[in-house]
Amino acid sequence: MFSLKALILKAIEEYNRYRSPEAKAKLVEIDGDEIILDIEGNFCCSCGVYDYLEDFIYEIKRLSELKLSIAEFREYEPGKIRVKYILEAGSS
Repeated sequence: MFSLKALILKAIEEYNRYRSPEAKAKLVEIDGDEIILDIEGNFCCSCGVYDYLEDFIYEIKRLSELKLSIAEFREYEPGKIRVKYILEAGSS
């Protein structure tokens, strides 16, 4: 069984394997039920950037029973988005 941090890091590794260089994720912080990632790359902001953010949720689902949702995100520099994911209640 993975710890939460180990699971997140494994999901990031898988995410980056299939999405880099268009998008690359990096863990910023885990705080209780909040997971904060930076996602950066040369993804097209006008054509599906939200899909790149959701893809991390699919990597987590593939590796575990945890359920995440996107709480908020913002572009803090060109090509760099900070995303806050929330562990949904009842996730195991």
